[in-house]
Formats: sequence, structure tokens, C-alpha cells
Amino acid sequence: MNKKIRQNILPLLGSLLGILLLWEVAAILLGRYFLPQPTEVAFTTGQLFADGKILAHILASLRRITFGTAAGLGAALPVGILMGRISAADRILGAFFRFLYPVPKVVFMPIVVVMLGIGDAAKIFLIFLAVFFQMTIIIRDSAASLEQELTDVMRSMNADRAAVLRHLVLPGILPGILTALKASLGTSVALLMITELFASTSGLGYFIMNSMDSRDYPQMYAGIVILALMSAVLYGVLEAAESILCKWHYVRRG
Repeated sequence: MNKKIRQNILPLLGSLLGILLLWEVAAILLGRYFLPQPTEVAFTTGQLFADGKILAHILASLRRITFGTAAGLGAALPVGILMGRISAADRILGAFFRFLYPVPKVVFMPIVVVMLGIGDAAKIFLIFLAVFFQMTIIIRDSAASLEQELTDVMRSMNADRAAVLRHLVLPGILPGILTALKASLGTSVALLMITELFASTSGLGYFIMNSMDSRDYPQMYAGIVILALMSAVLYGVLEAAESILCKWHYVRRG
């Protein structure tokens, strides 16, 4: 087995087995209906996929988190670069971000739901808000940390602003962007869960809450497991993208 695969997969499998073991022991010791054994939850999860009952909820959640994250990144990229490369822009926009960045974006949920309803738009917009503020700050810091000497060298070679942006700024902030995406994933999933719990008729959050209300605890835990697996897959995709697109960064760190 490849050394890199062993380093990444074996600890993950060990952690997963440890969690399952603790879960099994807790279920046996408690012996309560609200904590089913992992085998029962695994069987229920298989049934949900077999009859296709869960697929629509998974696709709804994936659609919301993908569109919200993409919109947040698309808006954060130009704003973050502008703030990081032009001090006047940072001074003007910095006060706005210092005021709103610490505010939990979930507090806007009642306003957003009233204005946009309980459809996809409200959920996507809240995820967009969280990702936008978080990524703008990280992109700004990444852009500001680029050495001025590199810019001066490119300018001495008659490179215009577009060339500096393409060949220096964007490659320089790419590791920061991917790190920010991984960091914002937990926030995005949390917001997705909250909005689907209280303002939705579809999605994994809705499915989990509906299963809890109907006291179908194996199905509720199956929904939680599926949501966790979806988040893990998304994180893995971002890590794979980082290892492919930022090989030079890994070499430099090594």
C-alpha cells in the first residue's frame, strides 16, 4: 500500500472504528429506544438508499450548499483581492467587515425567510452570506501577504495589472482559497442544517427533524450519518483539489 494512502486512510479507518465501538457500547449499556445500535442504523441507511427515499433530500441539500458556496466564493474573490492589494479599498470596506463579520449569519434567518420564503433561495442566500464574509477576509489576507518585490519584478518586465493578477495574485492566493473553503464547509453545513430544520420541506435537515418528530430514531440517525458522510465527501473533494492544484505549495511546505 502506498505510504501516502496509509498515512491518510489508516487513521481515518481507526477513528471510524473507534466511534462505532463507542456507539455500540453506549447503545448496549443504555438499552434505550432513542439510541439504536450502529447495525440497525446501517440497515436503515441501506433501506433508504435501496428504495430511493433519501436521494431527493440529499440532492436538495447538495444543491443548496453548492450554489451558496459558489456564490459566496464568486463574490468574495474580487472583493478580497481588491482589499488585499489596494490599501484605500481596505480602509473603506474594512470598517464594514469589522462590523458585520463577527455577527452570526443565522440571526438574519427570520428576515431572509420572510423576504425569500422557505424555498431554496433563503437557504442559498444564508450560506452565501457566511461564505462571503469568511472567504473575503482570508482572500484579503492572502493577497496582502504576497511579496511586493514579486510585483515589482513583474512590472519591470512590462506586465500589466491583468498579467500580475493572472500569473502572481491568483496562483498566490489559491492555497488560501482552498483552505478557506475547507474551513467554511462546517459553517455552511451548520447553516444548511438550521435552515432545513425550521424552514424547509426537503433536504437532510428536514428529513432528520421529520424522523425525530415521528419517533423513527433509526431513520433519524441514518439521516445524521448520511449528512456526515456528505460533508466528509465534500471535504475530501476539496483536499483532493488542493493536492492537485497546489502541488508547488506542498513541495514548498515539505
